[in-house]
Formats: sequence, structure tokens, C-alpha cells
Amino acid sequence: MLFSDALTCLDQHKRSIGRAFRGRFVQIFLGMKFFQNNIPSMYSGSFIATEVLQSLLDDLFAKTSRPPNSCVLSLFEGNYLARTGLIRPGNTTPQNTWRNNLNLQKGIGCYAPPADLSSPTFLNQDRSLCRYLLTPPSGNLAGAKCSLCTTEAAYRSESHRKWLRIDPVGSGYAATDLQSTTNFAPYVAPGGVRIPLLPLIVALYHDADPGLSVGMRTAVSMDDFASDFNFTLHEISTYFDISMSHPLNAKMTTSAAWVPGSVLGPSAQTSTGGSSAPGATLVVPAIAQPVLGGTPVPPPNTNNGWDAEQYVAAALTAAGWTTHIVSRQQLGYDIFVQRGAQKRYVEVKSSLGLCSPSLTSREWQQAKFHGHNYILAISENFNSAAQNVIYWIPDPANRCSANPQTTISHGIARSSWTCAAIPLANI
Repeated sequence: MLFSDALTCLDQHKRSIGRAFRGRFVQIFLGMKFFQNNIPSMYSGSFIATEVLQSLLDDLFAKTSRPPNSCVLSLFEGNYLARTGLIRPGNTTPQNTWRNNLNLQKGIGCYAPPADLSSPTFLNQDRSLCRYLLTPPSGNLAGAKCSLCTTEAAYRSESHRKWLRIDPVGSGYAATDLQSTTNFAPYVAPGGVRIPLLPLIVALYHDADPGLSVGMRTAVSMDDFASDFNFTLHEISTYFDISMSHPLNAKMTTSAAWVPGSVLGPSAQTSTGGSSAPGATLVVPAIAQPVLGGTPVPPPNTNNGWDAEQYVAAALTAAGWTTHIVSRQQLGYDIFVQRGAQKRYVEVKSSLGLCSPSLTSREWQQAKFHGHNYILAISENFNSAAQNVIYWIPDPANRCSANPQTTISHGIARSSWTCAAIPLANI
């Protein structure tokens, strides 16, 4: 099977690098890039909740044919973990795959302000030399604390790169500059040894979440991969080896499941099950970088869903729930709430008249996965300036009848529309 061959190649890549390779961090990096447009920037003043970020990472690497307690793929080890909070077979405690690697104890989180996290000098500095460090160790970070941290968290001797800004009051994380290759290359391509792209694409896209672009494609070009993961030409060349002469890229073409055919290039398509010509080279076209001149406009005075989300969030807050509006993060729900140990995933649907809501494939997948904890909040005849009624429907995937609908969409890559943008006066 091509997928298992891809995992074997990725494992060989890891072994060829040795102890310098950090597979878990590479997966976090890939997740941050894939959801780049949904994770707040450190300059925004906003933060993504820990639980939400963990859910995003689980979703990207989960394989849909496997049970939730053994579906999150470790790309470079070829094994499967449970989704966060579930108990993996053979374990006794809930899975906590990502959290330790997000915080400062043994991860890529940092409490420093954006001014520091914008400085290459600060980003490259070993944490044992950080001016915010309390009780500086003697060559060892173990037990040291950060003066900006209010939780008494202590380092566990590991000095990692700084990829996330941790909210000083503990509400979550924000991303540093995700296009700063000098900050990520030491982990993604240590010593300049880049990841072979062909087995990585097969491993990522095979059996992926159908609510994400990685699970919607029946064929993948390298342009598709670059678009889905928000990689520029410079990033592709920094992190990935795209030559079919690379032994592990070439090895994929000798797989029994490999189907020779088209070149894996910018316009030709290749099946995630395999389709490429041995000896071919992956080519990315040059992309023009225009200066964008957008036109600022005031918000519309119509129902765009935002007011309804705020209305529902206020009702949940009044009922004692801790509320996080996450609609921009394409999770498959608009609001994530907690009350004690309880968690709910709320999708808001509103209309100016009667409402027969449609759920996207991502929303439907999440409704099926979360079951009774997934709540459909419907508000008909919605008026942002008046009193409204909210109807709460738990477990809509099982309690409501739905008619599947097939639609065709046409995705336009950012690299394409930026080249076609013109001033308002010229339209």
C-alpha cells in the first residue's frame, strides 16, 4: 500500500537525521501552517484557546477510517494516538499529545511580548540566557522559571525554539511570524536536510478529514500542497526536497501501489494513491508579488452571522459557560464553551426569516464526532436590535434528518488573486 510505504520513507528520513530530528514539533509546525489564517497573530492581541488549538492539530492528522481513540497519526513514527482527552487502548489516562510541546516547560511557547518575539536575536537566543529567566541555572534550565509567567511553571531542561506567544493571563496562544524560515528551519530541516515531499504528501492527504482541504482532494499537485499549507516558494525550497532524484522520493515510485502517469508539478495532477513519472522533478512556477491596495469599507447593516454569534455567546455566558468564539478558525463549530468538566461545541445558524440551516461537510463531521456535546443554536427572524429566541438542538447529526447536497466550488489561490488585484478606480 502506498500509504504504508510513505510512512516507511518518513521513518527512514527521521532515522537518517538521528537525535536532531523532532517529529512532534514538525507536525505542530505543519498544523500551524495549515491553519495559518485561523491562528491569531501575536500582533492581533487575540489568542486561540489551548483546547481549540489541540483540536485543530488532532483534526489535521486524524485518519477517518480509524476509531477516535487511535486515529491521530504520528507521521514519522507510523503509529496512532488517541484524540486529545480520549484514552488510547492500553493506556489508563487521557491523551495529551500536544499541550506539553506548546508550553515553555518543554515546548515552543514563550511569554515575551511581540517586540521581543519579532527580533531574530531573541528568537535564536538559548532560553538559559533569557533576561526574563528567574534563578538562572548553571548550564541547565531544569527548575528555572520565567518572570513573565504567572502559573509557576518551570522549565524541564529543554530549550526550544519560540513559535507561539503564550497569553500572559492564560487564555491561549498566538503565532509568531509563520513565514520566518530562520525560526522554523532548525527543526523542520535540521542542518539543511529537508523533508522528502512525495511521501509527506501521501501521508498527509491519505484518509484525511473530509471537512478539510486535505480530505477533499482526489488528486494533489505540488501547487495544491503549497496552497493548502500556505507555503511560499521560498518556504517550499527551505523545508522540502522536491527532487525525484531524492532516494526517498524515488523509492515511492518503486512501490507496488505506484501508478506511473503524470508529473507531480504545478499543473499536472497526481493521485494521493500515486501517479507520477519516475525521474520527474517537482516544479513550482515563479509568483509575482504585487503591492496590494485594498479599499477600507464600513461593516454592512445586514445579518452576516456575527451578531447572532455574539447573541448566542452572551446567552451561554449568562448561563455560566466560559465562552470562546472560534468561528474564524474553520473548526466546524462557531463557539467552544466549558463549564467545569463539561465541554460543548456550538454551531450558530440564523436567518432574517424562517431557518432551514445547511451544515458544511466539516460541520457535519464534527456534529457526528461530538454527538450530544455538539449543539446547533438556531435563531429565526433574527434582529440584532431586538429580543430574539434561540433554539438549542443537541446532537443534530442523529436527532435531525438531513438531505445531503452536492455543490461545486472553485478555489482561487492567494498567489493567483494577488496578481490580478487592481485599484478601485480601475474596475
